[in-house]
Amino acid sequence: MDPDKLVMPGEVLCTEEEYLPSHSVYAEGGNIYAATLGKVEMKDGKVSVVNLSSEVDRITRGMLVIGEVVSEVGKVMFVKVDDVQAGNKRYAALSDGKIIGGDRRGHQGRGGREPSGKLCREGDIVLAMVDAVEDGIYTLAFYGPETGVVYSRCGSCGNDMRYDPAEKALVCDICDKGVRSKVSSLYGKPNEIKSLLAKGLTQ
Repeated sequence: MDPDKLVMPGEVLCTEEEYLPSHSVYAEGGNIYAATLGKVEMKDGKVSVVNLSSEVDRITRGMLVIGEVVSEVGKVMFVKVDDVQAGNKRYAALSDGKIIGGDRRGHQGRGGREPSGKLCREGDIVLAMVDAVEDGIYTLAFYGPETGVVYSRCGSCGNDMRYDPAEKALVCDICDKGVRSKVSSLYGKPNEIKSLLAKGLTQ
C-alpha cells in the first residue's frame, strides 16, 4: 500500500497474516482496518495509522479539484477525485465525483470524422468545481475558463491530444481526429494547474 495514501475509517489495510494490528487500527474477520483518517505505517511487522486530522481537511463545496473521468452512465460522468495539497494542508477526497448532463452541442471534429457532443470523455483529466456534496458523492461543475479538460488522450491510438485554437477542438496529430470538449484554459499547463489548486480555492 502507498504510504502517502490517505485511508479512511473502515478501509481494509491488510490481513492479520501479514501484519499485527497496532495504533488506530482494528482487526475483524481476519482483516485489519483503519480506525481513523490518516496515513498507513507498516513497521516491524505491525501496521498502524498515523492520525492526520489536524493536518487534513475535507474537500468541500466551492473548491476546485482535479480528477480522472473513469466511467459514464447515461448522461452522468463519474470522476475519481484526487486529494488537493495546499501548502502544508491536505484536502482529502473522501468521495468520488459526478458530472451531470455532460452533453454539449454536437461538433463533427477535425475533418468530420469523429462526432462528439460531450463536455468530457472517459479517460480525460478534468479540473472542476465542487458544486454540491450530497449522498456521499461530489457533484462537479465546469465554471469559468480554467475548468474543463486539462489532459486527454486519443480514443483510437492513445496519443496525447493537443488543443487547436483554430479548430476549437482537441486534436490527434497521428489519427488526424478531433473532438470538441469543454477544454480548460490551462490545458497542457501542469505547473499552472498545481499553482491554482495549491491556493485551496474556495468561492
